[in-house]
Amino acid sequence: MAERTFIMIKPDHVELADIILAELDALARRVMTVRVESVPLQVVEEHYAVHMGRPFFGYMTASFAGRPVVLAVYEGDDVINTLRAAIGPTDPAQAPPDTIRGKYGRDSLESAIAEGRPCSNVIHRSDSPGEAEREISVWRQYFDI
Repeated sequence: MAERTFIMIKPDHVELADIILAELDALARRVMTVRVESVPLQVVEEHYAVHMGRPFFGYMTASFAGRPVVLAVYEGDDVINTLRAAIGPTDPAQAPPDTIRGKYGRDSLESAIAEGRPCSNVIHRSDSPGEAEREISVWRQYFDI
């Protein structure tokens, strides 16, 4: 079934955006891409609203504010699962070496939590079709749609 998914290259890996997106392009059809030079805190808080109230919410969202990100939307049959497999698990320390997080992530969720900082896990991806549409809507102002 055709669906859309939302991808965000996080600030600490923006310099690798072209390489990362090319890897994803080999697996799915990219329909939109935009670089946001300075992320407003309010937008990233809305994006990560599902985590509001968790201990890491403040420092995670603050790590985006005023920094660049690259946003992309992909479409295709089962695109969420296809890109999930290519990106790997949230914790780069657990990511297989052939995944995006395994290749480019040099952090661990355990270390980040212990140090009270966001995990440098390279990329965000949507978990479900509904979440993808919500995330696309949050960032819609930056897309030419």
